[in-house]
Amino acid sequence: MHIVDNNQTEILRCVREFKCCAGCCWCANIDHCAFEIAIEAPVGVPIGYVRQRQYCWVAEFDIMDANHETVLRLKGPCCICTGPCCTWDQEFTLFSKDMTTELGKVSKQWSGIAREMFTNANNFSITFPMDLDVKTKATLLGACFLIDFMYFENKNQ
Repeated sequence: MHIVDNNQTEILRCVREFKCCAGCCWCANIDHCAFEIAIEAPVGVPIGYVRQRQYCWVAEFDIMDANHETVLRLKGPCCICTGPCCTWDQEFTLFSKDMTTELGKVSKQWSGIAREMFTNANNFSITFPMDLDVKTKATLLGACFLIDFMYFENKNQ
């Protein structure tokens, strides 16, 4: 995914490699079984990664720096609902690396029955501390895209 500024200059690139066995929550500790997205700025220079963690019940992700060192963690809801009967926001809580401090959220916001049923459009919001490193903020944007790809996109298309 190419993210450009008003002058059509690419400022950020999100790269997700194809993995034929990816997505299984129980096997995500194996490299070829975990979804991962790399955030590059400028293009070709990784500034961070978002990687699916192994879990049994609640979706979890590591927010990592350019050296694959975990700096933050995201923890999803116990039920990720994608149907028209789900009339609430789906929140993925942002935690410190040791999971002791809540720092923000990545949320898929409910946009109303008509939009949810008849379009592929989704609304997301990201909240984080103002003093967070700009590279980590960009990586959280990539986390938003990975969550959308994994849970909210139509798998038949």
